[in-house]
Amino acid sequence: MSQTKGFRTANKRYMMIFVPMMTIYCVAITAALTLIDFDTSPTGLRVAAALSVSLPLVAILWSVLRLVRETDEYTRLRQLQALAEAGCLLTGTIFIAGILERFNVIGDVPLFLFGPAFFFFYGLAHVRQRLGKTV
Repeated sequence: MSQTKGFRTANKRYMMIFVPMMTIYCVAITAALTLIDFDTSPTGLRVAAALSVSLPLVAILWSVLRLVRETDEYTRLRQLQALAEAGCLLTGTIFIAGILERFNVIGDVPLFLFGPAFFFFYGLAHVRQRLGKTV
């Protein structure tokens, strides 16, 4: 188990990964959507574009876990609760969308939308924590 670091140090290390990875993600998604023709481009180029868009998000998730490991117990608890709430909300959304799709109520749901949905629910969980009771 890693040694607990101060919140500021852990948050600074998180931001040192988050900001560059989010920048890479934004540039990659913009470039992929504007410069690549998904119908005629070679498979290798499409795979490279998909990886360049998704790997920064994996790095951000990894940095969230590192932030959880490096903070105090209270902050760790709040982060883990927010991650759990986001996971529950996302899973519920997947169940509902999948069943609605299966019964032909809605069209096909693109799987890539569930990644941004997780981050959205994670943010909502943090907002709920800030507006809720504090110790």
